[in-house]
Amino acid sequence: MRIAGGKILRKLSIISGLTGLVVLAACGRAPEQTEATNRSAAPEATVVGNNMAAAAPASAPARPPVLEGEGLRIGTEKLGFGAAKAATIAALTRALGRPPGEQGTNEECGGGALEYATWPDEITLYFESGGFAGWDERGKLRTADGIGLGSSRPALASLPGLEVEESTLGIEFTSGGLGGILDSDSPTAKVTNMWGGSTCVFR
Repeated sequence: MRIAGGKILRKLSIISGLTGLVVLAACGRAPEQTEATNRSAAPEATVVGNNMAAAAPASAPARPPVLEGEGLRIGTEKLGFGAAKAATIAALTRALGRPPGEQGTNEECGGGALEYATWPDEITLYFESGGFAGWDERGKLRTADGIGLGSSRPALASLPGLEVEESTLGIEFTSGGLGGILDSDSPTAKVTNMWGGSTCVFR
């Protein structure tokens, strides 16, 4: 019985030893898996953070051109008559968000042939000898005082040196380099055409 008992005791000791090894092995592997998981997750979080920080802000919309008797103004940039043709077209393209729809030469202008660049339903620019010579408004652009197509005759009073008279074009108004036409001679007449500088206005 002692021998049998001794065998039983040795078997129990072996089983206990194996169980302890399994437990120790399991306990030893757990930290390694946790470290590996943490190491692999950390770079991903950093990359996402860096990408978010490097995201470029949305570009601000361009300011619309302002009509002037001596040319045009875009923000603080003044495009006076005489400015180079290429630079003027490039500046308007940036401001309006699109290139001119048509370019060419009008041989029938009253003062002689003029080159032109047209943004349909917006504005036509005229050029002479490679320089900016005039503009003809066709859309919603305005002067600094808010004068544009559709403005009433009383609103024109803000224009310096305003003159209104009947001409071969109709009821015409001028103010320095600005010019235009009203739809009638009534006090509530509206502006139907407006230009600045040299254009193809037929008289």
